[in-house]
Amino acid sequence: EKICIAWCHTHNVSNAFMTGLLDIFKSRISRIGSFHCVEGTGLLAKSRNIVVKTFLDQSKCDWLLMLDSDEYIPITAFDKIVQAADSKDRPVISGLYFASLFVGDGIRPAPLIFKNDENKGVIPYDNYPEDSIIQIAAAGTGFLLIHKSVLLKFREVFANENCGPDWVWFQDGPITENRWLSEDLSFFGKLFQLGVPVFAHTGAVAAHHKHIMLDDNHYRQWAAVNEAGTGLEALM
Repeated sequence: EKICIAWCHTHNVSNAFMTGLLDIFKSRISRIGSFHCVEGTGLLAKSRNIVVKTFLDQSKCDWLLMLDSDEYIPITAFDKIVQAADSKDRPVISGLYFASLFVGDGIRPAPLIFKNDENKGVIPYDNYPEDSIIQIAAAGTGFLLIHKSVLLKFREVFANENCGPDWVWFQDGPITENRWLSEDLSFFGKLFQLGVPVFAHTGAVAAHHKHIMLDDNHYRQWAAVNEAGTGLEALM
């Protein structure tokens, strides 16, 4: 079965992203059927819908691998997510990558795989089992492998007079309790309605390239658990 690799961009992609993509293409060419990249419109939900429409209408591949262009996908992570996927038992499977949340004076890496909590609703899946295939409630769409049959089902069920067949996968907007529902969580909400199980492989880890503002608070956190004078190899 062939895989279509697709991503959105705004004329810039991470060098690490492209390096990883080239490594995958050279080493796993027998599995790759096509590439699609969509220029960003300023509306991420719209861009992601265009990615899926392009895949369904123009690619003959069985699977769509959706990536974000600020990630590094090692070949080992690609292999694990592909080997774990199954068109019937695991038709939607996510790799593992992290968001950077600024909490107080520090950075809180948040796994972009989610589980249901009775009190808080959908929350990041902390303390996940390492290098395991686990069932989840939702994930980010930056490292997500989906079988074509699932995406076609969206068109059958959700297309109507208010939402045409090209826009059924991703929407974002306000919901109850004055909250905002992101385009990726709305996608997984629809998967739940369809009864499609969702999984993640916590050994398929991608690096997320993010720029941060460093200050002395970050230094003090490092100094509290590290020996002075160490970790300077890159400067020498």
